[in-house]
Amino acid sequence: MDIVFVMLHYMAIEETKISIDYIRKNVDTEKYKIIVVDNASPDNSGDMLIKEYGQDIDIKIIKARTNLGFARGNNLGFRYAKKCWNPKYIVLMNNDVYLIEKKLMYKLEIEYSKSRFDVLGPMIMTGDGRCDINPQKSEFKNVKDVKKRIEFYKKDLRRYELGYAEILYKIVRIKNIIFSKNTRRNIKKDFINRAEDVKLHGCFWVFSNNYIKEYDGLDESTFLYWEEELLYKHMQYDRKKMVYTPEIKVYHLEDASTNACIKKARKKMIFIRTEYIKSLTALMEIYEKCDKSKER
Repeated sequence: MDIVFVMLHYMAIEETKISIDYIRKNVDTEKYKIIVVDNASPDNSGDMLIKEYGQDIDIKIIKARTNLGFARGNNLGFRYAKKCWNPKYIVLMNNDVYLIEKKLMYKLEIEYSKSRFDVLGPMIMTGDGRCDINPQKSEFKNVKDVKKRIEFYKKDLRRYELGYAEILYKIVRIKNIIFSKNTRRNIKKDFINRAEDVKLHGCFWVFSNNYIKEYDGLDESTFLYWEEELLYKHMQYDRKKMVYTPEIKVYHLEDASTNACIKKARKKMIFIRTEYIKSLTALMEIYEKCDKSKER
């Protein structure tokens, strides 16, 4: 098997169906499979997917009994692909990502022959015209930075829980608009050039057989958020190679599943802050582990 696409689905069924169509249309090998992991969607869209694709030989639908979150949900598909097909590559992708690249396997093989990468990320294009989401730089230099961020989100969470949400949410949106306008002028065009040892956006990760042989998926310490930082730090600690290439391109709608799940601003912000804290706590443990290894 050349490549298996693992797609995490939660409620946003139209996006999932479109994403499947793009893979089928553009993948440049007949030796592929698509695994859709339904993360216990409460709208019965998992059953709808089984009804529509259950007999198709190129698609496997896996239904989780409960919502497992990002890492554990993806790992259901990752481990199934590894056990059943042991492919050259496994792609973990959001259901709102569309494979617009028409030479994916061809370009992966060229890149792998050069770098023997463990994890690869493509150029990510969005509806607002951006293509600078990859590559990324770590937001933290050390464990102290992580601890500071945790304390910040704990305070922020308390504000939302106390009912300041309406005012704060408007202020945050205004700040984000101003910030984005100010920084957009000074964006470094890092996305133009290939890069190694960089953090990669989690909407589309390609794992080579090097990674597949050694790991059974992602770190399951988190439910949602900061997965990019966790993977990046793990790969640094294990001395694995992460590669960004602008030669491969995908299109990302962004946040389709989260928005389908959480619509009210206050509820969404409380959910995000809570998961931020949990994920950053797991990240802090990795930093502490790295620091201890340096001391030896």
